[in-house]
Amino acid sequence: MASDERDGRVPLTVLTVLALAAGAAWWRAAAPEPGAATAVPAPPASAEPIARTWRVDPSTGDAWPARPGRDPTPLALRAPATAPDRSVVIRVEDDGTSRVLQVSHVVWRETSDLTPDRPPVVRQVNPSRGDDYRLTVSCSGDGAVAVQLSGTGSGDARRFLRCGGRLELPLLGDTGAPVLVRFTGVRGRAELDARLEALY
Repeated sequence: MASDERDGRVPLTVLTVLALAAGAAWWRAAAPEPGAATAVPAPPASAEPIARTWRVDPSTGDAWPARPGRDPTPLALRAPATAPDRSVVIRVEDDGTSRVLQVSHVVWRETSDLTPDRPPVVRQVNPSRGDDYRLTVSCSGDGAVAVQLSGTGSGDARRFLRCGGRLELPLLGDTGAPVLVRFTGVRGRAELDARLEALY
């Protein structure tokens, strides 16, 4: 009886060891190379540092340049635990100091009923050079909304929002030219709720 139990354990042990070895080999093959994701080429010693605006996707942590060449560099990050549904905008100055931008006031708020057969709703802001804003857009209903920004200095930007979600866009260090925001119903019915907040 003891040899029967031992004979049953040997193949099970061998299979377990083989499965662990195959898993370790796969894990090593699938792992990213150290430093590859964060490697940044060093600028030449004679080059001036280039300030950039980076957007950070709070669900994945991925970052990408949103508006290259802007100075100073703001970053969009996920809010602290006290306000998990809002983004936080951090300004990083040339000297490396940083500060969280706070909401000064609501510049405008738009609530409209949007459908594809109705004309778009257009709002405008006339910022001074360097003014910072956050545009927050949400909607309810079974539809979707297209949000188009023009005059932001980096070409027109267009985003789509399915109702039930939220879109937050920082408008940072603007050029001083008027910025137009156009809301268009693209599918179904959408109860738009949008606001533009001035940041300081």
